[in-house]
Amino acid sequence: MTAPPFSRVAVLGLGLIGGSLLQAVRQLGVEVVGYDVDSAAAAAASASGYPVAPTDAAAVHGAELVVLAMPLPEVRAAIASVAPHLAPGALLTDVGTLKQPVVTAARELAPGVTFVGGHPLAGVEETGWNAADPLLFRDAPWALAVEDDTPLASWLRLAELVCDLGAKPVPTTAVEQDAAVGRVIGLPHVLAEALALTGLAGGPLGLSLAAGSYMSGSRVARTRPELVTTWCDGNPALVQALDDAIAHLTGAREALADGRSVLPLAQAGHAARINWERRRFQPVELTPEVDALRALGQDGGWVTAVLRDDDGVRLLGMRPA
Repeated sequence: MTAPPFSRVAVLGLGLIGGSLLQAVRQLGVEVVGYDVDSAAAAAASASGYPVAPTDAAAVHGAELVVLAMPLPEVRAAIASVAPHLAPGALLTDVGTLKQPVVTAARELAPGVTFVGGHPLAGVEETGWNAADPLLFRDAPWALAVEDDTPLASWLRLAELVCDLGAKPVPTTAVEQDAAVGRVIGLPHVLAEALALTGLAGGPLGLSLAAGSYMSGSRVARTRPELVTTWCDGNPALVQALDDAIAHLTGAREALADGRSVLPLAQAGHAARINWERRRFQPVELTPEVDALRALGQDGGWVTAVLRDDDGVRLLGMRPA
């Protein structure tokens, strides 16, 4: 068995994602320490038997990998705070939904630090340390931004850890990642809020008859509102996604107002969902190069293994068949 890609990891922020990561990394046999500005979260993690540092500077001391797992509005201050205390050669990453704001902040506030933006798509409605689960990342896509200035060796090292966690590293750029999540994360949350409000406006009878469709469609409206805003605000790609959704809704409204059917929309939506569910993938071996990685992500594929031997690094992945 090969040694883990990092010997010491610091996780700053011990909510659902950060707490799950802290637990999952320790299960790999890696030394890991957490930190949270929220004393209650820090105390909960410590009471569960996990090492928690008293300050962020103490947490990142000697860490080869530092993970920013706090809400987006807190990221800039966190980078500025820890940058002077990072070990030489330390790799900085994050787990937030939007990548462009964090990439920009890292370049401005920690210009000498290697940063690789990350986003595990593994969230649930529950939040906080008590919702943390070391198995949360199993089979989950994990976007890893490979920018023009991203050192490939650092990207591969982080991708190796993500694979060890059972997740699926998806190579992308910050711009492409944010455009994609605007449609598959931001938009569903906005629609869920709208659906919850529209159902409420139907009165007590409608809510008493609400069943699977309403519950499934509005499920993520249970998410903490301040988190939803961090996934939506500041993402211009969400505007275009909303325009597209509004066009579909307007078409359905006009059809009903004219006495026509919504069948065309139902057929197109049904086909889109079924085709997504029925995707098939095939294994591929990749050249460890930036262009090859980006192409894999753009095709909807991911990395399955980072293999190291005397001949160098080999990458295995999955690509749509």
